Amino acid sequence: MAKKYRRRYVVAKIESAYGVASADMTGATVLEVVMLDGGNPYAGNTVDRERMRDGLGAFEQVNTGPYVERTITVPYAGSGTAGDAPAYGILLRACGMSEDVLLDTSVTYQPASEGHESLELWWFEDGQMQHISGARGSFTLSADSQGLPSLEFSFTGLYKKTEAAGDASGATQAVQAKEVPVNKDNTVAEIGGHQACMSSLSLDVGNQVEYRNLINCESVHITDRQATGSTNIEAPDLATKDYFAAVESHKASGVTLVPVTLTHGKTAGNIIELKGSNVQLSSISPTDNQGIMHYDIGLRFLPDGGSDDDFTLTFK
Repeated sequence: MAKKYRRRYVVAKIESAYGVASADMTGATVLEVVMLDGGNPYAGNTVDRERMRDGLGAFEQVNTGPYVERTITVPYAGSGTAGDAPAYGILLRACGMSEDVLLDTSVTYQPASEGHESLELWWFEDGQMQHISGARGSFTLSADSQGLPSLEFSFTGLYKKTEAAGDASGATQAVQAKEVPVNKDNTVAEIGGHQACMSSLSLDVGNQVEYRNLINCESVHITDRQATGSTNIEAPDLATKDYFAAVESHKASGVTLVPVTLTHGKTAGNIIELKGSNVQLSSISPTDNQGIMHYDIGLRFLPDGGSDDDFTLTFK
């Protein structure tokens, strides 16, 4: 029987011990997702099993360390209740983000350089399931005007073969508010105190994720992070805001760092604030947007020394 591509969903759970698969889905969450990428259920480094012979042709290829790559896109929205973590908060935690809950008020995520948690995934595809453990990853945020914002997570995990499976018995369905459009009614942004007419803003946490398969050891690690992004804004008069001066880095005065914020949503429980306090505007390029001059501006979200405060995501 043909497998239907639309019949796919994913269940997730933070691991209590790295790479140790749970016997069932108790305590796991059925995530509300926008899209599940097909990904690579059998990735890995390969080598040819070469032989000298009296003839030409290909050789057998051997996977020397199989792992899994999967991509999950979720709506950029809150739980619906201020102080309750979003259901996909577990995905953020598995991307090297710490979680700080302020009861009945807010939940804040911030990059961390150590103590990275890991994720267990059950990937369902129309009667089949791949059980993935030891997963860690990276993510990007996309907020385009007149569109619905989203977070895209890319995970690398330990390999296990896809098998026939039933349903997500024991797991709990995610509680999730609905995402709202990015527009004047729902969204406010500032770059260095300037409320630019913004067309889009993106963030890439920039985690370097490494799969390791050694004698006696198999694991996935986050070994580095460089958070970057970009924004597209309507070009203001120089007297209003001189973005060309803000981008300059060649002078003795050094690099200019500015705060950047994007606050999305107006209803308690579904308000999310992205904030970077030390952001370098790294590049600028004029573009055409409906016949209006715009600037594409590169962003580098920098920590203050070793403070891990590149940026914060606060749900309130």
